[in-house]
Amino acid sequence: MRDTLEQRVVAIVDGSAACWETASLAAREARLRHRPLRLISTSGGLSVSPRPYLDSIARRLRDRWPDVAVATRVVGGDVADAVIDESRTAALVVVNRDPAGGRHHQVTAHAFCPTVVVPPAIGQDPDGPVLLGVDISPHDEPAVGFAFEEAALRGVPLVAVHVWSGIPGNALSDINPFAYDLGQARATADRLLAETLAGWADKYPTLPVRRMALYDVNPARTLLQAGAGAGLAVVGANRYGTTTPHLLGPVARALLDNAPCPVGVVR
Repeated sequence: MRDTLEQRVVAIVDGSAACWETASLAAREARLRHRPLRLISTSGGLSVSPRPYLDSIARRLRDRWPDVAVATRVVGGDVADAVIDESRTAALVVVNRDPAGGRHHQVTAHAFCPTVVVPPAIGQDPDGPVLLGVDISPHDEPAVGFAFEEAALRGVPLVAVHVWSGIPGNALSDINPFAYDLGQARATADRLLAETLAGWADKYPTLPVRRMALYDVNPARTLLQAGAGAGLAVVGANRYGTTTPHLLGPVARALLDNAPCPVGVVR
Protein backbone atom coordinates (compact mmCIF):
# COMPACT_ATOMS: atom_id res chain seq x y z
CA MET A 1 0.00 0.00 0.00
CA ARG A 2 1.21 3.51 -0.78
CA ASP A 3 2.24 5.69 2.12
CA THR A 4 -0.75 8.00 2.65
CA LEU A 5 1.56 10.80 3.77
CA GLU A 6 2.86 10.97 0.20
CA GLN A 7 -0.57 11.16 -1.39
CA ARG A 8 -0.94 14.73 -2.61
CA VAL A 9 -3.31 16.29 -5.12
CA VAL A 10 -1.50 17.13 -8.36
CA ALA A 11 -2.73 19.65 -10.95
CA ILE A 12 -1.50 20.94 -14.30
CA VAL A 13 -1.17 24.72 -14.71
CA ASP A 14 -0.73 25.65 -18.37
CA GLY A 15 -2.09 29.17 -18.79
CA SER A 16 -5.25 27.98 -20.58
CA ALA A 17 -8.73 29.44 -20.12
CA ALA A 18 -9.56 26.72 -17.58
CA CYS A 19 -6.30 27.13 -15.67
CA TRP A 20 -7.72 28.96 -12.65
CA GLU A 21 -10.79 26.69 -12.48
CA THR A 22 -8.50 23.66 -12.60
CA ALA A 23 -6.22 24.97 -9.87
CA SER A 24 -9.17 26.04 -7.71
CA LEU A 25 -10.87 22.66 -7.98
CA ALA A 26 -7.58 20.94 -7.14
CA ALA A 27 -7.14 23.16 -4.06
CA ARG A 28 -10.68 22.43 -2.96
CA GLU A 29 -10.10 18.70 -3.31
CA ALA A 30 -6.83 18.98 -1.38
CA ARG A 31 -8.62 20.82 1.42
CA LEU A 32 -11.45 18.27 1.58
CA ARG A 33 -8.93 15.41 1.70
CA HIS A 34 -6.45 17.14 4.04
CA ARG A 35 -3.72 16.68 1.46
CA PRO A 36 -1.02 19.00 0.11
CA LEU A 37 -1.33 20.35 -3.42
CA ARG A 38 1.35 20.43 -6.12
CA LEU A 39 0.97 22.58 -9.23
CA ILE A 40 2.97 21.46 -12.26
CA SER A 41 3.84 23.42 -15.39
CA THR A 42 6.29 22.94 -18.25
CA SER A 43 8.99 25.16 -19.73
CA GLY A 44 9.31 22.92 -22.78
CA GLY A 45 8.91 24.87 -26.02
CA LEU A 46 8.36 28.21 -24.25
CA SER A 47 10.48 31.28 -24.83
CA VAL A 48 9.81 32.54 -21.29
CA SER A 49 9.68 30.69 -18.00
CA PRO A 50 6.22 29.77 -16.69
CA ARG A 51 7.52 30.26 -13.14
CA PRO A 52 6.07 33.79 -12.54
CA TYR A 53 2.61 32.75 -13.71
CA LEU A 54 2.76 29.49 -11.76
CA ASP A 55 3.83 31.28 -8.59
CA SER A 56 1.04 33.84 -8.97
CA ILE A 57 -1.55 31.06 -9.17
CA ALA A 58 -0.03 29.45 -6.07
CA ARG A 59 -0.21 32.75 -4.16
CA ARG A 60 -3.87 33.23 -5.06
CA LEU A 61 -4.67 29.72 -3.87
CA ARG A 62 -2.83 30.24 -0.57
CA ASP A 63 -4.75 33.46 0.00
CA ARG A 64 -8.07 31.73 -0.66
CA TRP A 65 -7.30 28.45 1.14
CA PRO A 66 -4.58 29.25 3.71
CA ASP A 67 -4.86 25.81 5.27
CA VAL A 68 -3.78 24.08 2.01
CA ALA A 69 -0.05 23.53 1.55
CA VAL A 70 0.69 24.53 -2.06
CA ALA A 71 3.96 23.63 -3.80
CA THR A 72 5.01 24.18 -7.42
CA ARG A 73 7.16 22.35 -9.95
CA VAL A 74 8.36 23.28 -13.44
CA VAL A 75 9.38 20.41 -15.72
CA GLY A 76 11.37 20.64 -18.91
CA GLY A 77 9.59 17.94 -20.89
CA ASP A 78 6.03 16.78 -21.46
CA VAL A 79 3.88 17.88 -18.52
CA ALA A 80 1.47 14.99 -19.10
CA ASP A 81 4.29 12.46 -18.65
CA ALA A 82 5.38 14.25 -15.47
CA VAL A 83 1.86 14.17 -14.03
CA ILE A 84 1.38 10.51 -14.91
CA ASP A 85 4.64 9.73 -13.12
CA GLU A 86 3.53 11.72 -10.06
CA SER A 87 0.19 9.91 -10.08
CA ARG A 88 1.97 6.80 -8.78
CA THR A 89 1.99 8.34 -5.30
CA ALA A 90 -0.84 10.88 -5.67
CA ALA A 91 -4.33 10.79 -4.23
CA LEU A 92 -5.83 12.65 -7.18
CA VAL A 93 -4.79 14.30 -10.45
CA VAL A 94 -6.63 17.33 -11.82
CA VAL A 95 -6.21 18.49 -15.43
CA ASN A 96 -8.08 20.84 -17.76
CA ARG A 97 -9.88 19.70 -20.88
CA ASP A 98 -7.54 20.01 -23.87
CA PRO A 99 -9.65 19.79 -27.06
CA ALA A 100 -6.71 20.54 -29.36
CA GLY A 101 -4.08 18.17 -28.00
CA GLY A 102 -6.15 15.59 -26.15
CA ARG A 103 -3.80 15.70 -23.16
CA HIS A 104 -6.72 15.03 -20.80
CA HIS A 105 -7.32 11.70 -22.58
CA GLN A 106 -3.64 10.77 -22.22
CA VAL A 107 -3.55 11.53 -18.52
CA THR A 108 -6.85 9.86 -17.62
CA ALA A 109 -5.97 6.74 -19.62
CA HIS A 110 -2.59 6.25 -17.94
CA ALA A 111 -2.79 7.82 -14.48
CA PHE A 112 -2.34 5.48 -11.54
CA CYS A 113 -4.88 7.34 -9.40
CA PRO A 114 -8.29 8.92 -10.10
CA THR A 115 -8.24 11.88 -12.49
CA VAL A 116 -10.64 14.82 -12.62
CA VAL A 117 -10.91 16.74 -15.90
CA VAL A 118 -12.16 20.34 -15.74
CA PRO A 119 -14.05 21.90 -18.70
CA PRO A 120 -13.10 25.38 -19.99
CA ALA A 121 -16.05 26.97 -18.20
CA ILE A 122 -17.87 25.15 -15.44
CA GLY A 123 -21.49 25.87 -16.25
CA GLN A 124 -23.07 23.97 -13.37
CA ASP A 125 -23.28 24.25 -9.60
CA PRO A 126 -20.02 22.95 -8.06
CA ASP A 127 -22.11 21.92 -5.05
CA GLY A 128 -24.48 19.85 -7.15
CA PRO A 129 -24.80 16.08 -6.66
CA VAL A 130 -22.18 13.58 -7.75
CA LEU A 131 -23.31 11.58 -10.80
CA LEU A 132 -21.98 8.02 -11.02
CA GLY A 133 -22.18 6.02 -14.24
CA VAL A 134 -22.34 2.32 -13.36
CA ASP A 135 -21.64 -0.44 -15.86
CA ILE A 136 -22.62 -3.26 -13.44
CA SER A 137 -19.39 -5.18 -13.91
CA PRO A 138 -16.48 -6.27 -11.67
CA HIS A 139 -14.55 -3.23 -12.96
CA ASP A 140 -17.05 -0.82 -11.34
CA GLU A 141 -15.70 -1.07 -7.79
CA PRO A 142 -12.95 1.62 -7.94
CA ALA A 143 -15.23 4.19 -9.60
CA VAL A 144 -18.11 3.43 -7.22
CA GLY A 145 -15.86 3.83 -4.21
CA PHE A 146 -14.44 7.11 -5.52
CA ALA A 147 -17.92 8.52 -6.23
CA PHE A 148 -19.19 7.64 -2.74
CA GLU A 149 -16.10 9.22 -1.19
CA GLU A 150 -16.45 12.38 -3.28
CA ALA A 151 -20.14 12.78 -2.43
CA ALA A 152 -19.42 12.27 1.28
CA LEU A 153 -16.51 14.75 1.25
CA ARG A 154 -18.57 17.35 -0.59
CA GLY A 155 -21.66 16.77 1.54
CA VAL A 156 -23.91 16.25 -1.50
CA PRO A 157 -26.19 13.42 -2.70
CA LEU A 158 -25.03 10.67 -5.04
CA VAL A 159 -27.01 9.86 -8.19
CA ALA A 160 -26.08 6.41 -9.51
CA VAL A 161 -27.13 5.72 -13.10
CA HIS A 162 -26.98 2.51 -15.09
CA VAL A 163 -27.85 2.75 -18.78
CA TRP A 164 -28.33 -0.43 -20.75
CA SER A 165 -28.49 -0.33 -24.53
CA GLY A 166 -28.91 -3.94 -25.66
CA ILE A 167 -31.95 -6.09 -26.23
CA PRO A 168 -32.56 -9.62 -24.88
CA GLY A 169 -30.72 -12.34 -26.75
CA ASN A 170 -33.96 -14.22 -27.40
CA ALA A 171 -35.40 -11.18 -29.18
CA LEU A 172 -33.68 -12.44 -32.32
CA SER A 173 -35.02 -15.99 -31.93
CA ASP A 174 -38.49 -17.44 -32.50
CA ILE A 175 -39.81 -15.44 -29.53
CA ASN A 176 -41.68 -12.31 -30.55
CA PRO A 177 -39.36 -9.37 -29.75
CA PHE A 178 -42.39 -7.15 -29.21
CA ALA A 179 -43.18 -9.17 -26.09
CA TYR A 180 -40.09 -7.75 -24.40
CA ASP A 181 -41.20 -6.28 -21.06
CA LEU A 182 -39.26 -3.03 -20.68
CA GLY A 183 -40.69 -2.45 -17.20
CA GLN A 184 -39.49 -5.84 -16.00
CA ALA A 185 -36.08 -5.27 -17.56
CA ARG A 186 -35.81 -1.89 -15.82
CA ALA A 187 -36.74 -3.50 -12.49
CA THR A 188 -34.01 -6.11 -13.01
CA ALA A 189 -31.48 -3.42 -13.89
CA ASP A 190 -32.44 -1.45 -10.78
CA ARG A 191 -32.00 -4.56 -8.62
CA LEU A 192 -28.54 -5.20 -10.07
CA LEU A 193 -27.64 -1.55 -9.56
CA ALA A 194 -28.76 -1.73 -5.94
CA GLU A 195 -26.64 -4.85 -5.41
CA THR A 196 -23.62 -3.10 -6.91
CA LEU A 197 -24.02 -0.16 -4.53
CA ALA A 198 -25.04 -2.14 -1.43
CA GLY A 199 -21.64 -2.48 0.24
CA TRP A 200 -20.76 1.18 -0.28
CA ALA A 201 -24.19 2.34 0.87
CA ASP A 202 -23.56 0.44 4.12
CA LYS A 203 -20.19 2.19 4.47
CA TYR A 204 -21.82 5.62 4.00
CA PRO A 205 -25.22 5.10 5.71
CA THR A 206 -26.09 8.81 5.95
CA LEU A 207 -25.29 9.63 2.32
CA PRO A 208 -28.43 10.21 0.21
CA VAL A 209 -28.28 7.88 -2.82
CA ARG A 210 -30.65 7.94 -5.77
CA ARG A 211 -30.68 5.09 -8.30
CA MET A 212 -31.65 5.48 -11.94
CA ALA A 213 -31.90 2.48 -14.30
CA LEU A 214 -32.41 3.75 -17.84
CA TYR A 215 -32.59 2.31 -21.34
CA ASP A 216 -31.00 4.06 -24.32
CA VAL A 217 -28.99 3.00 -27.35
CA ASN A 218 -26.65 5.91 -26.57
CA PRO A 219 -25.49 5.54 -22.94
CA ALA A 220 -23.20 8.59 -23.08
CA ARG A 221 -26.04 10.85 -24.20
CA THR A 222 -28.28 9.58 -21.43
CA LEU A 223 -25.59 10.05 -18.79
CA LEU A 224 -25.05 13.61 -19.97
CA GLN A 225 -28.79 14.28 -19.68
CA ALA A 226 -29.01 12.58 -16.28
CA GLY A 227 -26.13 14.69 -15.07
CA ALA A 228 -27.91 18.02 -15.56
CA GLY A 229 -27.04 20.00 -12.46
CA ALA A 230 -24.32 17.63 -11.28
CA GLY A 231 -21.23 19.07 -9.63
CA LEU A 232 -19.11 16.09 -10.73
CA ALA A 233 -19.62 13.08 -13.00
CA VAL A 234 -17.71 9.86 -12.27
CA VAL A 235 -17.14 6.86 -14.55
CA GLY A 236 -14.67 4.05 -14.89
CA ALA A 237 -12.05 4.33 -17.61
CA ASN A 238 -12.82 1.03 -19.32
CA ARG A 239 -16.42 1.09 -20.35
CA TYR A 240 -18.73 -1.11 -22.39
CA GLY A 241 -16.47 -3.77 -23.78
CA THR A 242 -13.13 -1.94 -23.69
CA THR A 243 -10.67 -4.44 -22.22
CA THR A 244 -7.26 -2.83 -22.75
CA PRO A 245 -6.33 -1.18 -19.43
CA HIS A 246 -4.59 1.79 -21.08
CA LEU A 247 -7.52 2.88 -23.24
CA LEU A 248 -10.59 4.94 -22.46
CA GLY A 249 -13.99 3.55 -23.30
CA PRO A 250 -16.42 5.50 -25.53
CA VAL A 251 -18.62 6.64 -22.64
CA ALA A 252 -15.67 8.01 -20.68
CA ARG A 253 -14.39 9.82 -23.79
CA ALA A 254 -17.78 11.35 -24.53
CA LEU A 255 -18.17 12.64 -20.98
CA LEU A 256 -14.62 13.99 -20.90
CA ASP A 257 -15.19 15.93 -24.12
CA ASN A 258 -18.76 17.14 -23.60
CA ALA A 259 -19.82 17.27 -19.97
CA PRO A 260 -20.40 20.80 -18.63
CA CYS A 261 -19.20 19.71 -15.18
CA PRO A 262 -15.85 18.22 -14.11
CA VAL A 263 -15.52 14.50 -14.86
CA GLY A 264 -13.74 12.01 -12.64
CA VAL A 265 -12.30 8.93 -14.35
CA VAL A 266 -11.08 5.95 -12.36
CA ARG A 267 -9.07 3.11 -13.88
